Amino acid sequence: MAKKKSKKFKIDARLILQLGRDSIKDHSTALIELVKNSFDADASKVEVEIWSKKGEENYIRVSDNGFGMTEKEIDNNWLKIGYSEKKHSKSSQKGRRRTGEKGIGRIASDRLGSNLKMVTKSSDDIIQGIKVNWDEFDVEGKSIEDIELEGIDTPQINIPVKDKEAQRETGTELIISNLREEWTEENIKHLYQELSYFAPLFKNEFEIEIKNDISQKYSKVVSSAIYDTSEIDLTLHYDGENTLIYEFKNKILPKKNKTETFKLEHLLQQENYAPLKCGAIDLSLSFFVRKTGLLEGTDFSLSELKDFLTENYGVKLYRDNVVVKPYGFANNQFGQDWLGLDVAKSKDPAAVSRKTYRVNANNVIGSVNFKRDDNAALIDSSSREGLVENEAFSSMKDLINASIVLLSQYRVDIYKKSDKPIIIKDSTSEYVKRVKEKLSTVVKDIKNLREDIEQRKVVEPSLFTDSITTIETVIDETEKTFEELLDEKRVLSALATLGISSSVFGHETESAISTFRHAANNAKGYLTLPEPDTAIAIEQLTEALKQAKLISSWGVFALSRIEKDKRIKRNRRIGEIIKRVLDQIKPALDSLEIEIETKLENVMAATYVMDVESIFLNLLTNAFSAVPNSNRPRKIKIELDHENRGDVKGLEFSVSDSGPGIAKEYIDKIWTPLFTTKIGEKERESGTGLGLTIVKSIVTELAGDVRVEIDKELKGAKFIVWLPRK
Repeated sequence: MAKKKSKKFKIDARLILQLGRDSIKDHSTALIELVKNSFDADASKVEVEIWSKKGEENYIRVSDNGFGMTEKEIDNNWLKIGYSEKKHSKSSQKGRRRTGEKGIGRIASDRLGSNLKMVTKSSDDIIQGIKVNWDEFDVEGKSIEDIELEGIDTPQINIPVKDKEAQRETGTELIISNLREEWTEENIKHLYQELSYFAPLFKNEFEIEIKNDISQKYSKVVSSAIYDTSEIDLTLHYDGENTLIYEFKNKILPKKNKTETFKLEHLLQQENYAPLKCGAIDLSLSFFVRKTGLLEGTDFSLSELKDFLTENYGVKLYRDNVVVKPYGFANNQFGQDWLGLDVAKSKDPAAVSRKTYRVNANNVIGSVNFKRDDNAALIDSSSREGLVENEAFSSMKDLINASIVLLSQYRVDIYKKSDKPIIIKDSTSEYVKRVKEKLSTVVKDIKNLREDIEQRKVVEPSLFTDSITTIETVIDETEKTFEELLDEKRVLSALATLGISSSVFGHETESAISTFRHAANNAKGYLTLPEPDTAIAIEQLTEALKQAKLISSWGVFALSRIEKDKRIKRNRRIGEIIKRVLDQIKPALDSLEIEIETKLENVMAATYVMDVESIFLNLLTNAFSAVPNSNRPRKIKIELDHENRGDVKGLEFSVSDSGPGIAKEYIDKIWTPLFTTKIGEKERESGTGLGLTIVKSIVTELAGDVRVEIDKELKGAKFIVWLPRK
């Protein structure tokens, strides 16, 4: 039998159009691809010219002073579709991380115009030139090998010169004519903005100059000098292991500039921490105030600043100095606020004078820089639009948000002027007490006035009776209103505490529900067999009943938090309150094999059960979350005793744990509402930043105090609460 003739693939010439013209969404993107090629060629400058007026010869010129190409490199590399130098060397001769991915940047010119003239000069060869008519490829059934490209006999090249730099003799110049689309002022503006995300990263290393006849406003070297008008700059260097170095700079109060070094184990509150999956990153954040104060001495107006922020705000990602879309860009699924800053702000729109202040998204411009080689887990999605949202991406996002929290707190700190008098506000109960005393004084004064009038008989005393009665009624109603408000505040604190504890301890309930359903279904299955197996069914029903009791106990736990009796102040045994809470959450403690040690003296105090429970439960929740994060045995210690201060009889209770403790950098910040820089994994949410705020608020309300230190025995955090007993 004769051997069959071998076969070969043939490539249709139109494939090149699909790779170039059809795969690049717009002409700005195509032009940016050509600029990236100049960057990969180690150019120090690239000129981009766009001449597009109607009735005149229009063309686009992209010229750089990079290393150029030899004739051999043109034949073997440039003319080989899909060839990318990056596949052979990830870095350029100067050590720049190459940006080309698919080797199709050269055919991006087809998206711009049908005719291409390429001239190049290498230090190892004479000037080389070639012409391409892309329309010749747009023919049905024509093979790419059948299309011949025209060489240029005596090519000339115009190599750009960077300011104060010696004339270079190498480079590449592309001239694209017969443009496919007309360029508008909006297109030029968009191109400038896109290149401005690229250019500032390299400063003196790589300069991009735009020349055009459409908008003189954007005929200039691409720059972003407006960054100099920010109020606060924050930079972070994370080494990919355990060290985070923050630098804070303030343009208004430079004396407040500072550098802080954090350890990752403190951010995570874990001793047996692992480096963040995202790897080493460098973060820069600039905060802008939309006011004229910081624009003095610049060429920018307030309207220009507002326009710039509106168009450019957001935190962008740069891999090997090349922007990774769509993060921080408008008009896409993520938008400029992919970090959710405006959502956080809307939940608490506090001003900078308050501790809960958060910056607005449209006041922040930032960039995150990382390297492909050092951050292997940050990978492109299959659609090439963004990164895969894996653990590495989540850890990077959490770290950025934690840094923005620090920026917000830094602005709150510098807002407080040192010469401003410190005002200590009364607690709500103290305020109510003072108002009631003042109202009582008013009634007393009126009664005295009536007696005085009766004695002098200046006017008829009965005229005052109705007025005094009305005032006394108003006072009674006011007192009731105040008490209702205090009661409402107490309930809200209890509900917030319930939400926090449920998110931490609720895993046990979820597990119980799952086991209950599984056991119940098994029992049903064994009972519906042709010959029912009642023994196994009873065994499964017993397990279901056990889980049902556990679920029920958690329901009782939730409902018992807001019982009306707990909102009535009377003498209580504090130790009994603590024991009941411990009994209710015992399943969660047992599941993590946490040892509980208690030393509770018989302490009586006139107080609200709801307040004591909220304080204790929040501290216990903190300890429960902390103990799994160290290598020490899992242990929580609770102590209660009498503790008088002068003439004031009081009590003191403490909650200690064997966790990693509280970093000294956080001691003053942990009480701040919503303050949390814990970086949580996807399956375990990070802290809410509310638990300790609730503790501080209630303790202050009860005229007590709370502090934190290191437990000498357990080595973890020890929270100590003192409260008066009456």
